[in-house]
Amino acid sequence: MNKTLCLALILISALLSGCGGGSETTPTPTPPPPAGVTITTVLAGNHTVEYIQSDGNAQLAGTKQGLYWRSNATAAWQLRSPATTAVTGLAVLGQGHYLAAFAREQPADNSNPYPLFVTQDHGETWTQVQHDFGREFNTAITALAYDQSTDRVYAVGHAVLAVANIDASHWTLLSGAWDAFAAGLRLLIVDSTRQTVWFGGQGAIENGYLSRYDLSSGDLTTWSTLLPNPSTYLGGLLHPTDSNTVIFGAEGGLVRSTNYGASWTTPLGDVNHRFYWDVVIDGAGTLYTAGYDKLSPDQPLIIECSTDIGQSWTAIKLGAQVSRGGVKSMMLVSGGGQTLLYLGLWDNGIKAVAVNDLNC
Repeated sequence: MNKTLCLALILISALLSGCGGGSETTPTPTPPPPAGVTITTVLAGNHTVEYIQSDGNAQLAGTKQGLYWRSNATAAWQLRSPATTAVTGLAVLGQGHYLAAFAREQPADNSNPYPLFVTQDHGETWTQVQHDFGREFNTAITALAYDQSTDRVYAVGHAVLAVANIDASHWTLLSGAWDAFAAGLRLLIVDSTRQTVWFGGQGAIENGYLSRYDLSSGDLTTWSTLLPNPSTYLGGLLHPTDSNTVIFGAEGGLVRSTNYGASWTTPLGDVNHRFYWDVVIDGAGTLYTAGYDKLSPDQPLIIECSTDIGQSWTAIKLGAQVSRGGVKSMMLVSGGGQTLLYLGLWDNGIKAVAVNDLNC
């Protein structure tokens, strides 16, 4: 090869490298979080928070390590728990009057009724409830709900819906079988106006299902194909001003009905089996939800909001501020001229953000 050709080839190679012909690429910058969004810590530590509830000004946090309580939004948290296992159900029955179910210390030991406790002094002292939930099978209690209009308590288990008087001692089976095999129910919401109970979870073959029980007639309606399996139903909302609208969170997204279950939509679309545990609504009618992916607690915080009764949703990505941001519970707290969205996280306690900062 002559010198002239070699020089030409070297020149062409240099020109290609200068125009981007090389293998190096410029990394895509991480987008900054929305301007003006401040995340505050409400409960510090590596707690997994399954429940957040209020009792007047007092606040309760049901975690994997027991029940925490504080007298108001600025007070210090106290562990007020008869057990240090996971809270699997929590109901506020009145001021300082709580009913709570806790996981067994030995999960395989079902020789005794599932641990269920009651307090009437804001958790300072507890009494274990002698009850017959599960009958001889002593099955687990996986959620609790209280209907103030009838003074009755509802519970779900592996595959059952049951009801008891406020003392929670004797349980009447409404749906399912005590000895049924299933992954378990988690969704439990009582509609005291229409006298129905919405409940749902996962069956024996990872099949998600949502049910509505009519307390007047005993009729049961079940939906089992709203979302692709595997799925499970977790929490949600009966819209406070539009009584026909219900929105429930599940593995696989949200399901929404504007005619009390006659038809359904899935407004988030395909979310690749992401879990959505709850939906809450503020005084302006804006809805909020958030979810988590089950592989690791290390995941970005993403809040989603809707201003059209859940028809469409906007995602607000806050992973730059909270890297362990899988959400398992939510609650709105108003005071001091603002409304805060509390987020109970997987292995990261409770964080809070002012809803005005989200600009939904």
